[in-house]
Amino acid sequence: MKQLFSLTNKVIIITGATGVLGEAFVHAVAEMGGKVVLVGRNEEVGNARAEELNATGSEAIFLKADVLSKEDLVRAREIILEKWGKIDGLVNAAGGNVPEGVIMPGEEIFDINMEGMRKAFELNLFGSILPVSVFGNALQQSGNASIVNISSMAAQTTLTRILGYSMAKAAIAAHWIPCPHDNHITETN
Repeated sequence: MKQLFSLTNKVIIITGATGVLGEAFVHAVAEMGGKVVLVGRNEEVGNARAEELNATGSEAIFLKADVLSKEDLVRAREIILEKWGKIDGLVNAAGGNVPEGVIMPGEEIFDINMEGMRKAFELNLFGSILPVSVFGNALQQSGNASIVNISSMAAQTTLTRILGYSMAKAAIAAHWIPCPHDNHITETN
């Protein structure tokens, strides 16, 4: 891959790093010279990906954590800061659909499993908001940090069978408008 920019000496966290989309971000950050923090629930895949990066000269660690567990994320933050002393970026790639949150063929909207929809919504929205809140102060101290939240085409296109997922991704895609007197990390689409 052609190096479009440099992440040399930048510590970048990627949530959902054990998933398919997360894997692409992991490799892209490593190829740009970043120190990669893989965060995910699949320990076997996470460790294998970190070992692969380290074997090719990149710096990477895997931290098992659930993006919906503040305790897991706080522990991860402490480990990262102890190892590298800073956090420069966060890519919230954790997410996806929840099988029980899908309206199956032959079912109607009236058949929606509310608990399944709630799980999909929480994973895809709060699974980005919670990491931002836990890692936010460290990102702010970096002085030049970035947060990337992943949305979906489902945020702009009606995909009726995945209502919870679509609503959460639409919330991620919504513009976050900074308050003029606020000195916090903000993001826009």
